[in-house]
Amino acid sequence: MQRTEPVRPNLHSVAQQRTLRLAWLTIFGFFGLFLLLAGWAFYAGRQFYLSATNLREATLVVRGPTEWVSWQPANRSIFQGIHDKQVIGEGDSVRVVTKAGYGQIASIRLFDESQIDLWAGADLRLDILQTTRWSDRLQEVTIRQSGGYARYDLRIGQPYRQVRFRVVVGDATIDLMPGGSYSVALQPPTRIAHVTPGASIQPFTVDVAVRSGRATVNGVRSSGVVLGTRQRVEIDQAGVPGLAVPARWELIRDGGFSQFSEAEYNNTTLSNESTLLRSTSWQVYSGPPLPAQQQGFFRLSSICKPPTVDNTCASLDRRTAAWLYRAGGQTSGFTTGIRQQLGQDGGGVDISEYRSLTFSLWARVIAQSIEDVGDRGTECPVMIRILARQESPDDADQERVVCIYTDANTQPPRVRADDVLYYQVPKATWIAFRFNLRDLDWLPDYRYLQAIQIYANGHDYNAMVADVSLVGEQ
Repeated sequence: MQRTEPVRPNLHSVAQQRTLRLAWLTIFGFFGLFLLLAGWAFYAGRQFYLSATNLREATLVVRGPTEWVSWQPANRSIFQGIHDKQVIGEGDSVRVVTKAGYGQIASIRLFDESQIDLWAGADLRLDILQTTRWSDRLQEVTIRQSGGYARYDLRIGQPYRQVRFRVVVGDATIDLMPGGSYSVALQPPTRIAHVTPGASIQPFTVDVAVRSGRATVNGVRSSGVVLGTRQRVEIDQAGVPGLAVPARWELIRDGGFSQFSEAEYNNTTLSNESTLLRSTSWQVYSGPPLPAQQQGFFRLSSICKPPTVDNTCASLDRRTAAWLYRAGGQTSGFTTGIRQQLGQDGGGVDISEYRSLTFSLWARVIAQSIEDVGDRGTECPVMIRILARQESPDDADQERVVCIYTDANTQPPRVRADDVLYYQVPKATWIAFRFNLRDLDWLPDYRYLQAIQIYANGHDYNAMVADVSLVGEQ
């Protein structure tokens, strides 16, 4: 019986195959690594190509005296003088003095032809001015505003697919849509805000308005507030935006005569009594000096909402009227009135941005002893005087005057004073007055309002005014 011997493998052939497999694995591994590196290099190169940026520039146009405007170069700590048409760049700051004139003091023209107009007190820094270098991917502009009023008019139709235009104010950010017109104003606070513990408190409130376009306001720990055309929002000291409201600004304080008592209004006539509580909105005045029994009086009267004359109404329909009163069969002229210096600090208000300025009030002439409007055309139971300046703080005050009177004779006044508008009204009836100060006969191109006066002038008079308002719209 034969026995079969096992076949021994060729050891040389096995080693050769193992080496061949290892070689192929090495080749495929290095090829895969090459592809990975090539892909990464392509991706990194593409990202660099898409995201590489160019720093862009802007031009500063000075519209007033150059000493009103100063410039702080990037990485410098001192503001210095600047000249018209100076080129500025990323990191530079521009500041306009608070006591500058009215209207646009300077403008920043960006590289994309957008424009930022600066008013007195404006303080801006150009944080980011960049575009992608080799592509049309992104244009990014970030402005940090620290003071004053600025208007942003953004160009539409830039050649970049994504245009990011942002204004930073304190802890809030405002994203502006290209092609729109916007305003951002930093103002002293007019009310006490309830501050969240740990919040960054700013010594101002921010007023953001949209003339055209769309803006998104993002505050501290709050979702974005979207503003459309002719809307505005306030951001309080805690960095929290309020609700979007129509873009209208009430320029008269305390038009309803409800913030102070009758005594506090009248205390404004006592300049030597510094400890007395007194009104900070309306100031009472009168003249000439006469004995007490011959003077007129300012009082407050609780009324029903005009035009209701009957004084019986629900509490929700009640209002407070300013009452100008003089009686006793007087035979000499006497003025009793109230006046208000406009603006937050009483120094007046810049109205150059308001294309519409609507003044309104309700007036009721209960009685007057002088027929018509007197021998001088200025003895009226309700008179309204508006003081304004046209262009510069150095201009003299110009006045516009309205006379409201009642008379049994329906003929026009026998005597007319220059530059006085006359309105004859029915006796003891509430009449609404409303007129736009931008009309040609009023203040079509004036830039500044100084004060409002409402007064009675004559012998005996009995008149009331209520709901005084002056609304500006851009």
